[in-house]
Amino acid sequence: MASIAHPTLRDYHSSSAPARRVSLLSRAIGTLSLWRARIHQKRLLALLNDRDWHDMGVSQSDVYAELNRPFWRAPPPC
Repeated sequence: MASIAHPTLRDYHSSSAPARRVSLLSRAIGTLSLWRARIHQKRLLALLNDRDWHDMGVSQSDVYAELNRPFWRAPPPC
């Protein structure tokens, strides 16, 4: 029995799976990149002194709260 479907038609499920994997991979890479940037920024913030924090307009308690917040949590809205 001959195939009813045209030979150029493909199964949409099999062709969309690699696109989902690429999307998931790109999201994972983006998240890891964001976390790495946050860790780097926290290290730089820890190197500053009270005068630098004052120049930036943040208090010592704000800095300590930021340094104690896990890197995977987003900062609170301003």
